[in-house]
Amino acid sequence: MKLISSSAGGAVIHAINGWTPDIAVLDINMPDMDGFAVARQLRQHGQTWHIAIVAFTAQDEFAIRANGIAAGFDGYCQKGAGPDSLLYLLRQIGG
Repeated sequence: MKLISSSAGGAVIHAINGWTPDIAVLDINMPDMDGFAVARQLRQHGQTWHIAIVAFTAQDEFAIRANGIAAGFDGYCQKGAGPDSLLYLLRQIGG
């Protein structure tokens, strides 16, 4: 499974040049471009429209749910819950 994770939104877009991840794990609050904007760009890009996109954020799921769905997120994981929650979600989404 190829995974991309970044703390800077613009870095995610540049990282996909030349390879395609299977899953993108994005924070919502990132410098230069938030996770919603990155997810929208990934969904619009012919190379990455099909990948799984997970919100990994300290924000409450209820607070970001509508924007996350509209942006194209496939899953949500709350930061601070430990790595097991995120790993479980990635296994479920990644197959």
